[in-house]
Amino acid sequence: MTAQRPAAGREAQRKGERGTSLRYRMMALARTRENVISLGRGDPDIDTSPAIVEGGLERFGRSGRAHGTGPVRGLASVREGIAARQAREKGIEVDPAREILVTNGAQEGLFLAMLALVDPGDRVACQDPRYSSYDQAIGVAGGEIVPVPTGGDRPFLLGGRELREHARGAKMVVFVNPSNPTGACVEGDGVEALARAAADLDLVVLSDEIYEDVVFNETPFRSFLAVDAARERTVVLSGFSKAYAMTGFRVGYLIGPPAFIDAVEALKSTTSGPCPAFSQHAALAALEADPDPRPAYLARYRARRRALLDGFARLGIPHGPHGGGLFMWADISRFGMDAETFCYRLLDEAGVLMFPGNAFGRRWRGWVRVSLLAPEADIREAMERIAGFTGGLVARD
Repeated sequence: MTAQRPAAGREAQRKGERGTSLRYRMMALARTRENVISLGRGDPDIDTSPAIVEGGLERFGRSGRAHGTGPVRGLASVREGIAARQAREKGIEVDPAREILVTNGAQEGLFLAMLALVDPGDRVACQDPRYSSYDQAIGVAGGEIVPVPTGGDRPFLLGGRELREHARGAKMVVFVNPSNPTGACVEGDGVEALARAAADLDLVVLSDEIYEDVVFNETPFRSFLAVDAARERTVVLSGFSKAYAMTGFRVGYLIGPPAFIDAVEALKSTTSGPCPAFSQHAALAALEADPDPRPAYLARYRARRRALLDGFARLGIPHGPHGGGLFMWADISRFGMDAETFCYRLLDEAGVLMFPGNAFGRRWRGWVRVSLLAPEADIREAMERIAGFTGGLVARD
């Protein structure tokens, strides 16, 4: 008799893992090379502000019962701080006791939201291209993905018309703004149009707003929660990783109707439990930081964005509209190979890591995702390396 051994079942292997495994394989390969410039993964390379780290330690030390397990929903002070920021910066009133839950990073928030909202067989509309973790989370919940094309007369921007054409019969729509992977940013009127379309189709909205503080356009970011037509049907997913360079602290949060928060709390209480207390105290220090570190981070990202735009212009590489977020979306189809081959060769021959577009949707084999999360000097050096690599391709082809 053959002994049973722990191994991933076929369903676990199948559930949307293609894009994620491709990215992680490329990162593992990059670690075996020397002098690689990474324009791949989405972890901010900027150090967390010392005021946040020290403020978190100070709050943690005087919290009274620092060693104990806190409330599953998160510390009341953190939820109150999140609610205060929503009111101060967006004019949105949220009940911190009933409508906010703190998660172990936004990634956990995504999976908990899907498990709470999606039943087996439910159809979930997602913009295409999209971050591959959504495929996995929807698959784990037993849902079916309905890709909604972005484009038309507004490249890579999801609109109400596209939603009406492709999302009929779906239970829910996932909306990431600014977009990962494209960096496209839907602004005020566009958010209103999407909210009206979601209401007309009776869709639940999961609005991923993790990049809300990384917006380069002049128009202020608009949350779905600020649209009256969407408020009662919307769940917001966000966190501290991107805005405050706190990826390692793992603090995210969900905002939604009380019944939804109750359901997520029940799920979380039997899986991971509450977010670690120190991380929550650091998040509170971030919310209360004076000066606020976000404008300085944004200025650095803006300079890096300019370095990428300059490089693309010099190389004649088309790119999608980039209004915000930490990634750009570039068209490499003219170089005569699919994006996966292009990225592997670029890593091998030029020492630059970026991710192929088909990691974010099967039809994007002529595009690549390029990250802003490297120092400006490294980005400019990477563009020089790309110029040498693509120049050789043009000469040969």
